[in-house]
Amino acid sequence: MANNKESEQERLLREKRELLKLKQGLVEDSDIIEVDKHEEIPELHGWKKIENFFYHYKVPLIVGVVASLFIGYMIFDTVTKEKNDLYVLAISTTNKSGIYVKQFDIEEALEQYCPDFDGNGYVHVGVNFINISTENGVNQYTDADNYKFSSEVITGDSQLFLTDEGIVNIIAEMANDDELQFFLDLSEKYPDAPLYDGVGYQLNTTDFTEAARWESCPDMVGLYVRGEYKDMTGNTENAKLQRERALEVLNNIATGNIVNPPAED
Repeated sequence: MANNKESEQERLLREKRELLKLKQGLVEDSDIIEVDKHEEIPELHGWKKIENFFYHYKVPLIVGVVASLFIGYMIFDTVTKEKNDLYVLAISTTNKSGIYVKQFDIEEALEQYCPDFDGNGYVHVGVNFINISTENGVNQYTDADNYKFSSEVITGDSQLFLTDEGIVNIIAEMANDDELQFFLDLSEKYPDAPLYDGVGYQLNTTDFTEAARWESCPDMVGLYVRGEYKDMTGNTENAKLQRERALEVLNNIATGNIVNPPAED
């Protein structure tokens, strides 16, 4: 047992001596002490180098590619998506107007009378339908539509209104002014046309109802163009541009001038 202990002590002593020699640089290698050596990584070339890169960075690469595709799509969608040549409010103040069931036909018909104002190669009219009739009682949909209508009146984004003759009274009630002339007076420009209060052009006296497949259009529905007032909002440069376009489209409808015929089937 003593011999074993001495042998162990001698081994430890030899290792210490050998380690000291290694540290001092007296020897480069030792048979007594095993020195860890880092395995030299071979230099990669060609396809192996590419494979190694993708192996180590595949997660950030995938995230980057997905993000790039998403950003690219958003840019493409913003640049190429249809922009409206004209904004129109289709408003129903009574269910008798029948506007609701014809809103898509109304949009298609309006596009036949609307020039390519922005020159991008196609015509698109954005029709925003709003139902402010209270005939069925006040409900959440009526409240939402009233909010939309109020917002449109404030912003003035839409200058052409396709609505029934009840609109004049409703706007006057909103403004608490029975004498308010919210819409342009059309009587001078169209002295022989059937007009509501001089401001609404009766729609079923034009060929528009044929283009909209709306032979049952009631007498109460007409076209109105919003006016410009010094003390009212909605008088931005864009509103003025939309008003000019609205007047041109109204005149095309009044004169039966189809500038953008529908594609033949």
